[in-house]
Amino acid sequence: ARHQRWGALVLEGSTARGASRLQMRSFLILVVLAFVSPLLAWQTGPAPGTLRREVAAASRVSGVVMGANSGRKCQMTGRGPNNANSISFSHRVSSRKQQINLQTKKYFSDDLDGWVRMKLATKTMKTIDKYGIDKTAKKYGVDLAKYKL
Repeated sequence: ARHQRWGALVLEGSTARGASRLQMRSFLILVVLAFVSPLLAWQTGPAPGTLRREVAAASRVSGVVMGANSGRKCQMTGRGPNNANSISFSHRVSSRKQQINLQTKKYFSDDLDGWVRMKLATKTMKTIDKYGIDKTAKKYGVDLAKYKL
């Protein structure tokens, strides 16, 4: 009969040779998985954290990278919600999100000679008012042609 003991499988009444076969079989399975898993990595996706590093590097080089979960982000700067804490009167702490003030705004681009509509944070709108839409887009590496009307 088999029974579980501290997470390890123990065979009652088995010989030392039988237990070593079980250990050898599990070892071979681990070796095969260790060899095959890198070969199947293209099917299962990148290692955890790899994609996030690559996206961060790409956004530093070519501006803001907008992904599938970019609903509440500024399309110019990539600024998103901030993690914060709610503190009650009894000083119990619970986490919450501080959403940014997003507004949909139209600007006229002199470089494109047309209108551009973007979802922008109000702080980004102040920057655009100061420097202009074309200079701000160049600063953040954003292609305005994607947002042309």
